[in-house]
Amino acid sequence: MNNPDTISIKSIYYPEGLAVDKSKIIEFVKPILGFDIFKRFCILNIDKEKNVPFFILQSIDNERLCFIITDPNLFFKDYSVQVTDEEKKLLNLNNKSDAIIFTIATLSSDFSSSTVNLKGPIIINTQNNKALQAVLNDDIYSVRQKLSIKKNETVSG
Repeated sequence: MNNPDTISIKSIYYPEGLAVDKSKIIEFVKPILGFDIFKRFCILNIDKEKNVPFFILQSIDNERLCFIITDPNLFFKDYSVQVTDEEKKLLNLNNKSDAIIFTIATLSSDFSSSTVNLKGPIIINTQNNKALQAVLNDDIYSVRQKLSIKKNETVSG
């Protein structure tokens, strides 16, 4: 039975398709760099079973286009993004608390070699699902910042 409030999304991660509520579709008012024609995305769980800190930013219009994203503050406690007045206007963002920040991750089979793009965060206004990829001019952040993950960390005491 078709639900008029959902859209079927196919992905390399969900080749069988997945029903996504239309209210969850994110519209990029300023596109992801290099992907100008793709403006509609949704966020999917990367793993249906485990609670992992990564998600899929899936294009609505191209099932082969997706990005792995994460909350940068899970890995970098001091990471902060100053949203410019122009970006606030584009997103119609009135309250800082309405914004969520993600960064695009590049995961490696050797997880300790995985990186995130801290210089190009994705800002989403949770009130209207408008999004953009910002470009930070701050030189303290890298486009390929290694994730601070410790292998087989044990606690002794």
